[in-house]
This record gives sequence, C-alpha cells and structure tokens, in this order.
Amino acid sequence: MLGDNIKETLTTVANAYMGRNPAIPFLFRVYQSGFSQNSDGRYQMDFNEKHPDASLHKYACGFSMLYSEEERGTTFSLNCFGPVTVFFGGKLLYQSDIFAENDPSKQKEIYVTLQKGYNTILIVCRKAPSGFGCIFGSNHSKWNPLDFLAPFAEREGQTGWIYSSLFDEKRFTEGSIPSGTQSESETGLIWFPARMKESLENPCNVLFGKQTGRYAYIRTAINNDAYESLTGNLVGTYQGAMRIWMDGKIVFAGETDGEIRGEITVPPGEHDILLESRSKEKGWAYDFAILFHKQKAEFTAPCNIKGMTTPYLYLGPFLSPLMIGSDALSLYQLQHNGEETLYWRAFGEHAWIRPYLENTTYAKWNYPIGVTLYGLLQTGRVLDRQDIIDYAVSHICECTRIYDYAKWDAKQYGYPSVNQQLIELNMLDDCGSFGSAMLEAYGISGDQHTLPIADTIADHMKNKQERKTDGAFYRLRKGSFNENTMWVDDLYMSVPFLIRYYELTGNEEYLDDAARQFLLFKQYLFIREHNVMSHVYDFKCNTSTYIPWGRGNGWAFFSLSEILQKMPHNHKLREALTGFYNELATGYLALQGENGLWHQLLTHPDSYEETSCTAMFAYGLARGLRLGFLKEELKNKAVKAVKKAWKGLTQQSIDRYGNVHGICRGSLYSFSPDYYKNELLWVTNDVHGIGIILLAGIEVILLMDTLKKE
Repeated sequence: MLGDNIKETLTTVANAYMGRNPAIPFLFRVYQSGFSQNSDGRYQMDFNEKHPDASLHKYACGFSMLYSEEERGTTFSLNCFGPVTVFFGGKLLYQSDIFAENDPSKQKEIYVTLQKGYNTILIVCRKAPSGFGCIFGSNHSKWNPLDFLAPFAEREGQTGWIYSSLFDEKRFTEGSIPSGTQSESETGLIWFPARMKESLENPCNVLFGKQTGRYAYIRTAINNDAYESLTGNLVGTYQGAMRIWMDGKIVFAGETDGEIRGEITVPPGEHDILLESRSKEKGWAYDFAILFHKQKAEFTAPCNIKGMTTPYLYLGPFLSPLMIGSDALSLYQLQHNGEETLYWRAFGEHAWIRPYLENTTYAKWNYPIGVTLYGLLQTGRVLDRQDIIDYAVSHICECTRIYDYAKWDAKQYGYPSVNQQLIELNMLDDCGSFGSAMLEAYGISGDQHTLPIADTIADHMKNKQERKTDGAFYRLRKGSFNENTMWVDDLYMSVPFLIRYYELTGNEEYLDDAARQFLLFKQYLFIREHNVMSHVYDFKCNTSTYIPWGRGNGWAFFSLSEILQKMPHNHKLREALTGFYNELATGYLALQGENGLWHQLLTHPDSYEETSCTAMFAYGLARGLRLGFLKEELKNKAVKAVKKAWKGLTQQSIDRYGNVHGICRGSLYSFSPDYYKNELLWVTNDVHGIGIILLAGIEVILLMDTLKKE
C-alpha cells in the first residue's frame, strides 16, 4: 500500500513500468525461410512446390524453434493438405485424422505451453493425392505474432523455417527429434534453404551479378575495446571507385583504380564502417582492411545483427551513388534504385535482414499500450520528468520510423515482422488508441513520420472502417468471433484520435463524427434502467448483450470527458453530449463499491473489484468536476466518489513496488454474466490498466488544486 502523496504514487508506478519494460529497440536478424507467410501470418508449407517430383507417400518435414523468456501459453493454427504429424519440444503434439486430412479448409487450433528457453517444432508431412504439406503458425498473428527461429548450429540467430529433403519412411518419433542446436549433418538429411558456400568471387558479384558502373554498399563494424583511441591504417585495393565512411564521416575516397591508403583513428567502442564500391566491366573488385600495429583488425556484424555468417551487410545495385548522411543508411530506411525498392541483405541465397520485436511491450504498437503511453506522457509533464516523456516518445517513434519499412516487409514476405496491427489496419483497435498517443507526442517530438501515419488512420476511419447505415462504427469482420457486432470499447478506439486529428488539421468533420458516435452508440447500448452502457450489441441477434462490463463503460466515459474538454462550447452537439455524460455519471455514482472501486460487472456486486474501470470513472468524474460539465446536484457526491476511488486504488490495486493489480485482461464478449465474472479474470500489470491509473492520479491532483482555489 502506498501513502497519500499522489505524485509519489505516480512516480512509483511509472518507474516500475519502465523498469519492467526497458527501452530495447527492434532486433535485426537474418531471415532465410524456406516458406512464405500468408496474409494471416501463418506459413504456407507446400511441399509439392518444394519437391515437385516427389512420389506418393514420400515424407518431408519443416523445422523451427520458438524462444520464450518464461513459461507461457500460446495457440497454434493448422490446416492439413494431407497426413501431418507435429512434434513440439521433442514430444508428439498432434497427429492428423481423416477429417483434417480430407478437408484443407478445416482449421485446427492447438494450445501449447512454451517452456522457458528454446522450444523446437518439427512438422512431418506425407504426400497424398490430396496434397503434401500444411499451413501452420499463430492462431492470431496480429495479436500474438510468433517469431520462428531457424534451428541448427550453422543457422544460429537466423529466423524462419527450414525444410528437409525427401525421405521414405517415418524416421522421427519421441526421443529421436533433433535438438535444434546440433549440426545439420548429424540428422542424415539435407536441409533447405541451402547455405551458400564461400567463394573466391567478390560477394557483390555473387549477390548482384557482374554489372558495369553500378554502386554497391557494404556495411560492417569495428570494435575498439581498449581504454584509449587507436590509430591505424586503411589498406587495400579497388577497381572502379571507392569511398569509405566511419560513423557517417568520410575517411577515404578514390575515383579510379588504385590502392586504399590512409590513417584512421578509432575511439573506444563500436563504430560503423560503410564502403561504397562502383563496379567496372568485370563487376566489383576490392579488398579492404584496417591495421593496428600491422595486425588486421577483426570486423564484426553491424548493429548487433544476429545470424550472420560473415560480418558484412550488402545493399545494391544502384545506378548512381546514394546521399550518405550521419545515419549511414539506417536499417529503418528503404532505398530505391529507380526500378525497385532495396534493403540490406547478408551473404547467402535470399539471406535478408528483418527487424523483430523480442520484448513484450517497448516498441510495440497496440491499443492498450497506446493509453499507457498517453499516461506516461502526461505523468512526465506533471512530475517534470523529462526521462519519462523521452521514454514514451522514443517508444512511439520506434514504431513510426519503421512504418514505411513494415509496409514493404508485408508485401515482400507476405506478412510484416513488426507493427502487425498498424499494417493490417482492418479495425479501430488497430489504430485509434495508439494513433491518439502518437498525435499527443507529436507536439513534443515533431517526428516527420507521424503525419503520414495519422493521415492513413484518418482515412481508414472516414472511408474504410465498417459503419451501419446511420454512420455508427461497428465490426463486420465476417467469419470472426466478433462478426456483425458493435463494441462500446470502440468509442475509445476512435474518438480520442478523431479529436486530436481535428486539432491537427482544423477539419471539423472529424470532431463532428466523434460527437455523433456517442449519440449513435447510445441508441444501441444504453441500459436506461441503470444509466450505464452494455458491452456489445450483436446485430446477428438484433439485441444488446445487456452486460454492463466495467472497463467498456470506462472507455466510454473516459472518451466522453475527452471530447467535452476539447469541444467548442457552441458546438451543436455539446448540450446532448453533456446530458449523456451526466446520465452516465449518475449511473456510475450509484454503483461504486464499498471499498471505493467499481466492480467487473457494474450491477453485480458479487463480481470482483476491477482496477481499470475504477481509474477511468475517477478520471471522468474528476475532469467533469474540474471543467464544469458535471451538473451541480452531482458535484458533492462526485467529489467524495473520486477521493474514495483513489483511496481504494492506492490501498488495494497498487502495491509499494508500483505493481498494479486487479486489471481485467483483454476480453471477448458474452451474453452471460458468468463469462465476465468467472472466466474474464484479473491480472497484474496488464497494460490495459497502468496508463489509466496514471491519468486518474493526474486528474485527482488537478481536481484537488481546483477545489483549493475555489
């Protein structure tokens, strides 16, 4: 339990969150997969394509690994083209039956528990007249992307699936599954994609073909682990033209065939080395080294890239030289040669570099993290903590500056390795919450990548997001669990972004749209008996669920207070929205629990006390009190409710280490209260609740300051 000092509570919660989720950016790996990904993120393992001459009843297998920091559950999704056996962690996980084998459209979900460390997945397929292979991957790649790692010592650090040569009979059983860390040669099979053998030929000629007058870029790194700077010599030869940079500064330039000669000073630490080579009639020809005390320095893979078999990256070919800035051709940027888009690759056949997010939160784009970052931004301002602001802004900018790459990545490989929700962008969850935080940060960062993304989100909401004929947002989502439904959550997934986009552009139609959504949603979801909102309206059944889920109501109330803060007082819908706000406030004030918290189901006091909705009700009430849109007869009760809620949060939800308990996890929906009470249970430190706790504390501070002045 924390004390009464609200700023100390905010400090503790914010520090704890940043400590649990350090600012670790994307990790780049060599990707050399034997299979492409489908638009749903799963891998298309078609062995008829890989082995077109395979006879009936031959076998082949796909092999990969998953790494987990801790024991946790995940769910695979599988469609069979014929007989399929799946081994997970060396044990039999799944054996297809005739129903799966005879119907490739039949999708099987398989729940597994990932063990801490590396978990192998071996999929053995047998050719049948119906097909040869399967589709395999995460059951929901947008929310649960799985980064499959290449097995075997020779491919350590690489990502993707590899596949075997054909074999005649079942050769894998429990106890005989490869470990994933052994050598490929120990398995007795040939594995693909084949690893490219070393060659005396210049690597650029191997990768790009021998071309005349073309530019290629070679990137590596050098590390000085000494205490002092080292001065050495650049040595080598080249044909055509050559330029060399260290950390974006030119250290050598030669326009005709010749020798590389020069002095170079390398400070302590790792430094980026970039070469630009222009080819001649016989292609590229160069060699290059740095000597310290007449000994060749060892180059290392740049940017901590994993899975490289040599320490060099390659980019090209180009008709003309690129402009080399201080970023030395960032891994976050694509390049263009006039004919195609190019990106860095390693030495090897189709050995491309791809970014991956290997932490659970930082640099991730999703809606609950959006409200978390909004809370951190505001907390940094209130506490005058630039480090908190910088953390939140850097998280957002990590996502925005790789956006162009992620769009290209999705086209190149079938499914993006990062920013999955933003790239799929087929529902409000994917864009609105994080987009709102992005626009909130834009005033601080001035990030050049923000505005194009904001325009894309605005276009989705205006022109692409499903709406009913009256203009209300809903989820068509054919074939999905939430097909043809309206969720009260979507007020938060849309309105805060629309408000900020209106502020950014001055285009009032976005503000008007945001305002109308409340009145439209009210028609479908308002439970007049209790003055609260139902979680979902199901158009398949033509009825609301009449389930007053706490957090769903919190999203609505939070968002309503946001628009009333920003909306001009003479707006035509302000009176209607203020009236709706006070109806909801009346309902929520009547349902607060004895300990100050509201319940998971607002009208069910036997359901558990829930943190995130309590924080949002406290936030919305405090803001209404402070800004004057709460009606007079509710003010005294609301002040007491806000104080009681904050006391309950600090006594029951937040511990002295800054952990936040009692947060309902992400939900589906149901017509049954039992789902919300007994299945949709609470967790600790879920990002659905941390940001709003911070925002609630800030509003309580502002309210107390306002009351003191009055």
